Amino acid sequence: MTGIIKRTRALIVVGFDGAEASLIAMRWAVQAAQLHRASMLLTFVVDQLRRAPYSGSAHVSPWVPGDVDGRALLASARLEAARALAPDHVSAELIAGSPGKVLIDQSAGAELLVLGTAYPVYDPKNQVPPAMGSVARACLHGAACPVVIVPHHRSCVPACAEHFAWPGRR
Repeated sequence: MTGIIKRTRALIVVGFDGAEASLIAMRWAVQAAQLHRASMLLTFVVDQLRRAPYSGSAHVSPWVPGDVDGRALLASARLEAARALAPDHVSAELIAGSPGKVLIDQSAGAELLVLGTAYPVYDPKNQVPPAMGSVARACLHGAACPVVIVPHHRSCVPACAEHFAWPGRR
């Protein structure tokens, strides 16, 4: 039998980059994994082509290994998650590539893809909804599983877990 691995646990994939928003998303995913006895995969994607945020796509410089200490960030996040989940239910991968494409590829076979957003919680009375980032848009459009985008709001984490509905279950 080659290339076929049968998982016995549900899998939650978390897009993680070390930013506060991704830590909040990871903590939300930990609670969801506990609730549904799922395993978790933290995925840190190093974009091979970095663009200056103000320059559009005209200025592109290649990724240089060591620019981002993703391994240390991942190790720290994995340790935090492993305090709440069994250590063998938390894994982490650092992958070079396009963040949207890598996360979409990782969503194949997962039950859930969890992303954070740096945008504040939307208040319809006071503001226009923020634009969604390109990685989140790509994942919402192309992921092979449901996508949860956890807002960047600390008070959401405990409350969100109470209202979490597993895809396909009520």
